[in-house]
Amino acid sequence: MALEKKTFKVSGIHCEGCEERIGRALASMPGIRSALASHTSQEVQVDLDSTRTNVQEVAEKLEDIGFPPPP
Repeated sequence: MALEKKTFKVSGIHCEGCEERIGRALASMPGIRSALASHTSQEVQVDLDSTRTNVQEVAEKLEDIGFPPPP
């Protein structure tokens, strides 16, 4: 197991509901140990097992659920 902590800048996190939505979506991915979204910083911090998922897959999931990187 290769645990990594990554921070993603995203846009569109407006409230605690958005934070919870992101947390639930990322927690459903294999290899995600934790995910913490912040509407104040517009960031998502993820602890992931890089042998089971990768940064690109996490970024794609964030975009799929409506939280793309800022322009």
